[in-house]
Amino acid sequence: MNLHRTTGKPDWETIKPSKRNVFQKVAAATNSLVTPPNIITIIGLGIVIYGLIEILNQNYWVGIIALVFGRLLDVVDGALAEATHTKSPTGEIFDAAADKVGTLLTIVALFAANVASWWVIALLLIPQVIIPFVSFYKRRKGIQVHPTRQGKLSMAALWAAIAGLLLTKALGDPAVLAAFTYVFIVIAVVLGFYALWQYATDRD
Repeated sequence: MNLHRTTGKPDWETIKPSKRNVFQKVAAATNSLVTPPNIITIIGLGIVIYGLIEILNQNYWVGIIALVFGRLLDVVDGALAEATHTKSPTGEIFDAAADKVGTLLTIVALFAANVASWWVIALLLIPQVIIPFVSFYKRRKGIQVHPTRQGKLSMAALWAAIAGLLLTKALGDPAVLAAFTYVFIVIAVVLGFYALWQYATDRD
């Protein structure tokens, strides 16, 4: 599992400017902001937001397809960072921030579109809201914060639950699908709170 971790320095920092590839040169010139993975991250977030607009307009299938495509780009950006050797602490933070923004907007949109009950939304939302504050606080204290395997697994379960909720709504609430969806909701909530505890207690 690619956790998008860096060594604390941009990939290109230990390479002589004359030996850097074109992506690294652009990244170095823009303080790590303009990189292939960051561009893909922005595109992916934009597609997710478009999908949420469609869901709010009750165009569930279009919204679901857009969300799936947008989330797939979140996998692509990590692979692209590896392939172009443009990983950096800034890119790691940027990826995590975009991931959280997309997730939080999606959960709120589910509530606004009446796709899930308020208590389901609350349980899914709480760890996703608190984790960024914990990460920000620890960074201010000089403690390195990286994506964790449990955090990634909790996000995977969360998005599986979101997909189930949307499919249940689009298909007219089939009982079997709804049952599987609530299994993923339970898994997402448990892993979400476990990831929160891990972020709060991890010293690295």
